[in-house]
Amino acid sequence: MKIIIDSQQNGQSGENQKIDLIYTINNQNDAYIIYPRDISYYVGYYNITTALGNNIVTYFNGTSTVNLTLPDGLYSLSSYFSTINQTNIQFDYIEPTGKVKISVTSPYTFSITNSNKTLLGFSATQVINTSATSDSPVNFLPHKMLYIHLKQINSSNNYFNGTPNDILARVPVTLDSFGTLVQYRFELPYCSSLENTTISKLDIYITDENGNIIGFNGMPVFYTLEVDSKCKFISYK
Repeated sequence: MKIIIDSQQNGQSGENQKIDLIYTINNQNDAYIIYPRDISYYVGYYNITTALGNNIVTYFNGTSTVNLTLPDGLYSLSSYFSTINQTNIQFDYIEPTGKVKISVTSPYTFSITNSNKTLLGFSATQVINTSATSDSPVNFLPHKMLYIHLKQINSSNNYFNGTPNDILARVPVTLDSFGTLVQYRFELPYCSSLENTTISKLDIYITDENGNIIGFNGMPVFYTLEVDSKCKFISYK
């Protein structure tokens, strides 16, 4: 059985979908497995938000200290400094190392705070009076991975870091801009056993590596899933 899910068509959020099945899956005899064929999504997650606590930029403009609140959104290093929009605060991206050099012109200063030090690759807070280079690569990647969960998975046969879970698949996160289409096809899909019951719906949700729901801010997510008998799938192998 092939199941195609389009969050845009069903009017649900891409990160949290509940799908009623026209034909129920009778898995009381533990005969069926499920696996993803492909997952596509339009980038809709943010990397700078009030909730993440990384949206405040602090600098001195020669007269007073400014605490600028950035709007929630998906930023690159370039768009971060473009939003700050101060000619006396400049950056140079060091491509071979991924680090950034931040330069300021007097009387301006730029503050590395707990709000932005991880984003900009600094290990400690400081006030930059002339210039400073980050200690490690900049980190504007909002998540390490996208974890696709299915509540109808038999978690007793599914483990993540030694703990039973309902993870169906793991999908890479990209640095693409907001609204970019990302497509991921599983050439050798990992199969998961379904719950030993009659299944009439599928509940799918997306989290980060820490189990936090990832919001896609209205952008759609698409899934192609297959349900097959265990015996038939083994014969394919």
